[in-house]
Amino acid sequence: MRNKYSKEFEKEMYKKGSSNTIDKLLDIAKNKYNYQITKEMLREYLQKRQIRYKDYNPNKAKAMGNRIPIGTEYVKPDNMVLVKVTPNKWEYKQRHIYEQYHNVKLPKGTMVIFLDGDRTNFDIDNLMAVSTPEYNCIKNKSLLSNDGMITKTAILSARLYYKVKEKEKEKCQN
Repeated sequence: MRNKYSKEFEKEMYKKGSSNTIDKLLDIAKNKYNYQITKEMLREYLQKRQIRYKDYNPNKAKAMGNRIPIGTEYVKPDNMVLVKVTPNKWEYKQRHIYEQYHNVKLPKGTMVIFLDGDRTNFDIDNLMAVSTPEYNCIKNKSLLSNDGMITKTAILSARLYYKVKEKEKEKCQN
């Protein structure tokens, strides 16, 4: 059963997988390639080859959203963790922890980063709120580090840089 499906079929599944639903891919397999294949067989085939497919049903997602309890965590493919905070709202776990601990609501344009770069270390001492410009400044200058103290120093330097720019701007306006 090793080469049950053609190379052309495999190439087409890689090419069309991420933009089509499992039903559309099944239709291609049956009608274009004349394969006698079930939906489960195709799912297994795609999974073994790590081919992702679009399988989003808004009604099913909404119904599942109501069944998933608040506090549930979801780990994204980039290892960022989301936590369900209300029936229809998910939030980054580090932001949620930071806001709860400091009893604040961070404004839009503020993110919470991991000082040591470890996206699984949710220790409050490893989390720091930064503005988007501050983050972009330290990222563009390659100042993010696996050492929390170095990253924290870089953030403070970026803050100082923006304060100096702000003061210079005020000075020019006077």
